[in-house]
Amino acid sequence: MLALSELGMRLKNARVEKNLTLEQLQEMTKIQKRYLQAIEEGNLHLLPGNFYARAFVKSYSEAVGIDPEMLFEEHANELPASNKQVTEIPPRVQSKKTKSNKKARRFLAVLPSVVAVVFIISILIGFWYFLQKNTAIDEGVPKDIGQETVDGGKDEEALKPEEEEEETQLFEEEEIEEIEEIEEIEEDLPEQELVFVETKGKETVYQLLNADEFTFNIELDGKSYIEIDNLKGKKFHASIEDSGKVLSFDFSEEDSIHFNFGASNNVRLFINDEPFEFPLNIAHQKVTFHFQEENEQ
Repeated sequence: MLALSELGMRLKNARVEKNLTLEQLQEMTKIQKRYLQAIEEGNLHLLPGNFYARAFVKSYSEAVGIDPEMLFEEHANELPASNKQVTEIPPRVQSKKTKSNKKARRFLAVLPSVVAVVFIISILIGFWYFLQKNTAIDEGVPKDIGQETVDGGKDEEALKPEEEEEETQLFEEEEIEEIEEIEEIEEDLPEQELVFVETKGKETVYQLLNADEFTFNIELDGKSYIEIDNLKGKKFHASIEDSGKVLSFDFSEEDSIHFNFGASNNVRLFINDEPFEFPLNIAHQKVTFHFQEENEQ
């Protein structure tokens, strides 16, 4: 790899002019001192890779007041080419469509029960209207015309309304039971749960259960390098973000998401709007989340 003698000297001179030590620059950029020193000496082979070389040089130049784009252009022959392609995040419009589709599927699941309830109510209303109409007709006709009394003077026709009232009450009880069953189903839906799986070195693994979406919000209180992929070779994000930046992602179509945080102490992470507490008390740590939808359990 070509030594960055001119580029390294230019950055070092700019740092000295600002009276910054390597320790102070490390605090500002969150880049380890040995990497900063390697950049100044032109030893890019000591950095993690070509992508990190360009990212670290960019962060260094911004910290000492040099335009990184101009620096890359003037020293293009000295800088390594980036070999990582960042896949753009699906537009938020698409994310909203995904959420709408999930809600539509849940609505269709309970639609037959709702239709049955509406059908029963319609029958009851029609039956009630029929009874009211017949009652109005009966009240306009003398009760002693065309009627015969039997069994101690009781009219058999007079017993029918009582039977019909019992049938109406039965329909109403069935309707109430149907509604109560729907409410019980909704109450029995399990709540979202984030289950710890294991920790290996700097990486911790979790399983997200009982969730119908897989969204993440990232709020930064300071500068941090953030890298996101799906463990299958697809990268969604990889850059150094400044303090005050807010990032939002919807990964509901993915099975797993892997995060690499360069300075996790400057990061606040939310999963489906629930705050996540980093498990390790270190700056550089990685977190993997496996997602399982409700209907897959």
